[in-house]
Amino acid sequence: MDEDMGAGDGPGPGGPTATTLDAELVAAAGALQAALERATTAHLRLGQAIAADRSWSRPGDAVADEVRARRTDVGLYATGLLVDQLRSEAQTAAERFPRIGPAGEPVLPVPRDGDPGTVSRWWHDLDPGDQEEVLVRHAAWAGRADGLPAAVRHAANLQVLDAEIARRSQVVDVDSDAPADEATVEEQRDLRGLLKIKALFTDPASSPPTPDGLTQVTTPLQERFLYLLDASSYPLKTAIALGDPDRSDHVVVHVPGTTTTVDLRLYREAAWTSWLRDETARLLGDGDPDTRGRVSVIDWIGYQAPYDIATRKALGDTGMRVLVPGEASDPRYAQEAAPRLARCLQGVRVVAPTARLVASGHSYGASAMGLALTELARQGHRVVDAVMTAGAPGVFATDLPALGLGPGTLYACVAPGDLIGMLGVFGVEVLRITGVTQLSTTARRVVYPDASWSVLRPPVGHEQYYHRGTTSLYNLAAVAAGATDRVRVTSRPWAMLTGGASRATGRTAGPPEPLSDLQD
Repeated sequence: MDEDMGAGDGPGPGGPTATTLDAELVAAAGALQAALERATTAHLRLGQAIAADRSWSRPGDAVADEVRARRTDVGLYATGLLVDQLRSEAQTAAERFPRIGPAGEPVLPVPRDGDPGTVSRWWHDLDPGDQEEVLVRHAAWAGRADGLPAAVRHAANLQVLDAEIARRSQVVDVDSDAPADEATVEEQRDLRGLLKIKALFTDPASSPPTPDGLTQVTTPLQERFLYLLDASSYPLKTAIALGDPDRSDHVVVHVPGTTTTVDLRLYREAAWTSWLRDETARLLGDGDPDTRGRVSVIDWIGYQAPYDIATRKALGDTGMRVLVPGEASDPRYAQEAAPRLARCLQGVRVVAPTARLVASGHSYGASAMGLALTELARQGHRVVDAVMTAGAPGVFATDLPALGLGPGTLYACVAPGDLIGMLGVFGVEVLRITGVTQLSTTARRVVYPDASWSVLRPPVGHEQYYHRGTTSLYNLAAVAAGATDRVRVTSRPWAMLTGGASRATGRTAGPPEPLSDLQD
């Protein structure tokens, strides 16, 4: 939850706001305070104008002005006391009558404090009937509330999803994508994103044909959770949990990078994180199909990612166009994402207190993750057990303590030919952080715990880190699984140019699968 809410989001996913008596008193005090400040400013301006006016000099006017000013001063002072009194009454109402609404009706309040621990305790103190009422009355709030169980958020967000599709379908035709007069390009894009989310949580057998790209998502439908859905502003934001984080022993929170939007990249991201989950489970298991249930990967598209890495701009009046850094060099996107991402990590730790929690980021997403971790570290919170980055242009830190990490817990992968991973746009180059472990990308043969084997190939460029059959996916999965004895690392600072490795700390396995051309 990225902001405090007094009573949630109303009786339904898109309904009017329901509030409590104390929240109404707080709102009234706030409105009165704002009016008082405006009135005080205007009163002072009038006093200054009267003092400067020498043309109005009838006998007694100066005395009348002074009397009127003093009466106004008294009224403003009394209004200030009223503001304080309303806030005091709000405190009384919150303590003694938390379930009474402004009209005396019974209501079920939700925590104003967005702290995941507070939210979790509040939820578990509710009886089943009240929990059901939260899903009915406050679905939009519940779907975004870090600290609630994944299944609860999933149920709430499915309600919001249907409501948002219905609302937006009134301005954009679902079948033709033709906008009504009042539709914007942003509304069209967000509707496409909502429909893709809907397809991700729909049985393909019930609505053929399966959209392009969705067939690459290997996680079964019943193991997918709509962990976050925020359609309150553009762009649409979401988080997809593959596997239940509440019940998993190994949880990865992954943040994608530049150009990632729900309408453009949802299926690709879901496929990549599915493959990461599968590989992690394979390293944990001995062929037992239930092993996958021990792993959850949350793909957090909960922020506005930069639109481009570079762009062409005209050079004066010459007509020439030159390539200049794009939005991906702007820290603003990471700065806006960091508080929400930090809250998400804290929420996952609350629902999975004993799990191995690994923070993961690709490209700019790793930078956003790094900034979130630095904020948590400054607050004295150490939430994650390890961090792994792929093609990161910096993580806003120069050492492990700044990220709240101990020795041997930061892993960085840079593929051959990935220039972005060689940059230090946000802090120093990740490979130059003291204590970082550089993952090798060399082709290798590996043997899995079930005795199967594979021959892995190196990833190439910026977009192959999570492809099946690559050494990068294997090494990242080994970090997620905590199987550090299987991780192969390199100590050569420029090994990403060739994919070379200098030492191995584990074994490997199996014939590579062909790369899939994922199109959303």
